[in-house]
Amino acid sequence: MPGAAAFLAMLAGCATFSDTIRSTERNLAQQQPKLALVEYEKLTPSSADRVLYLMNRGMLLRIAGDYEQSTHELEGAKKLIDTLRAVSLSEQALSFAVNDSAQSFIGADFEQVMLHAYLALNYLEQRKLDAARVEALQADVLLRQIAPGSLIRPYAEDAFTRYLTGIVFEDEQEWSDAMIAYRKAYEAYQGQLKRFGVTVPETLKHDLIRLADRMGLTQEAERYRESFGIRDTLGAEALLDRGEIILTVHAGLAPEKREHGITVINPNTGRLLRLALPRYHSRGHPFAYARVSVETQSATSSLVANIDAIAIKSLEARMPAITARALARMIAKDSVAKAAASGDSGSGGQALAGLAVNIAAVLTERADTRSWFTLPGEIHLARLSLPPGRYRGRIEFHGHSGAVLQSSEFQVELGKGEKRYMSRHWIPTNLEVRP
Repeated sequence: MPGAAAFLAMLAGCATFSDTIRSTERNLAQQQPKLALVEYEKLTPSSADRVLYLMNRGMLLRIAGDYEQSTHELEGAKKLIDTLRAVSLSEQALSFAVNDSAQSFIGADFEQVMLHAYLALNYLEQRKLDAARVEALQADVLLRQIAPGSLIRPYAEDAFTRYLTGIVFEDEQEWSDAMIAYRKAYEAYQGQLKRFGVTVPETLKHDLIRLADRMGLTQEAERYRESFGIRDTLGAEALLDRGEIILTVHAGLAPEKREHGITVINPNTGRLLRLALPRYHSRGHPFAYARVSVETQSATSSLVANIDAIAIKSLEARMPAITARALARMIAKDSVAKAAASGDSGSGGQALAGLAVNIAAVLTERADTRSWFTLPGEIHLARLSLPPGRYRGRIEFHGHSGAVLQSSEFQVELGKGEKRYMSRHWIPTNLEVRP
């Protein structure tokens, strides 16, 4: 029993992974993504946190503009998740005895889907359309695996990833697959409006009409026109004669997962009891929309993903199971402390052994606050078609009052039928970092 107490006490000295990232968040808020990356790379992740480390490092590299290395890290996370999906019995036992953080992190369902989405975006930025298509197919497989839980989980479909998949398929001129993906995105946005607060994007409405027309689905196209109140839209053949800018803006940071715990004295035994549970804390941000302008033409972005809401609702759905595990663990730890206090040693030794185990049990009871914290809080998307040519354009980020928060210029050359994908990350200077 003293050996067990020493083991628990040793684990108690280990802070959770999320406790070590304050400086990274501060540098992001100061618009210094490369410094944020330097700070983050000072960490030495445990084997249980390796996937999380790769996810966050991959996103930080992406924010810093290094898409190639970002892809390498995110691909590493994806492969490691595949290896860890079958959780070992020893890990399950350790998480029950110590805390949930003892298990290897592989991400919540939405984080795993976002991994495929960001790999696809990285490949699109690198103009590797076939590789992006592979990610779209893998995301579809994962979403099919998640779907059976739709009756008990708020997140069983991902509207943005379906939409992105449709864009990739359309770029590949795989019209039927693109239409299927756009339909699934449309259904997902309709079904998730109340849960995640994201309406059907304006661009998707035009995409559905265009593809329905292209495939000769006259009645379906007319239903979309009547439902959306849209009579005129650029046809598929006309779009193939033009180039197109597809801009995604990744605004803010995902909500921060914090620990909420309570420690009380059992009045019957005098021993300490502790219950610690995770809870997301939304950071919020003033970003409302982006506008991309080229000469006299412009396009305004639509909100396509509310990761903040997805994360919060997903955790709420898992809380009954998390709470049940924590309560069972609390009872089990108290039983171990009771057994230590009534061991074979003298009464003084028994008391000390029981106290040591009780204190170690309380100190090791930590909520699992690990999350892919470098994900954005929201994703916005805009599409702007232009005749082939070389252009100088401007991107503006606007707040909810309409004021310009930030602006930048870009140059782009578009060929006939060519799509150019652009990503911009925006993190407010007043970002609320973890305490």
